[in-house]
Amino acid sequence: MIYPNPGPLPEPSIPNPEPSPEPIIPQPIPAPVPEPVPAPVPEPVPTPIPQPVPAPIPQTVPAPV
Repeated sequence: MIYPNPGPLPEPSIPNPEPSPEPIIPQPIPAPVPEPVPAPVPEPVPTPIPQPVPAPIPQTVPAPV
């Protein structure tokens, strides 16, 4: 038995997906590099130099003549 030629086969309908846009690759955000904060230099506190206390000069009392 000869089957009648049904004609060209219908092309299978391939769902045409929307062309996906370029994948958005999240750019890594560089962490801000903290600027080095100079440590505060303490002001040099002048140490008080003890002044030598002059010894009292004994007054020469004239001896009674």
